[in-house]
Order: sequence, then structure tokens, then C-alpha cells
Amino acid sequence: MATQNSTDPLKIGTIVRVHDSGDGRARIVEFRGPLGPKGARVYRILVRRKPQPAYIEVLEDQLETESASNSK
Repeated sequence: MATQNSTDPLKIGTIVRVHDSGDGRARIVEFRGPLGPKGARVYRILVRRKPQPAYIEVLEDQLETESASNSK
């Protein structure tokens, strides 16, 4: 799971990866709040794609922090 603590949301600017997406690294740009199913936290992330970057909203359980993915 991506969270450091179950009560603290991820911080803006955190580098993450989206599970099973094929996209590289992304950056959290906004915490949208508990808008998902059963109050799941939703984040807006910036994914660097060519020719233009894309903003995507994802659930917290779909994210993995970059430091966590480096430890594998």
C-alpha cells in the first residue's frame, strides 16, 4: 500500500508510480479527498507523456511511492 500511515494522506509533490499502468513516474499535484468508493482517497497526478503531460485522478491504493518501488 502507498500510505506511510493510514491516517495521513500522501503529500503534494510525492513521486509515485501507478500499478499496472505502463506509465513511468508521476507526481502528486492535488489531494482531492475521500471521493472514492467507501471513502477511498483520490489524488490528481501529473504523468509525463509525449507530446503533452496528462493529469489523471487515481485512488490511493493504485499508487506506489517511488521510494517503495525502489526497495523491490
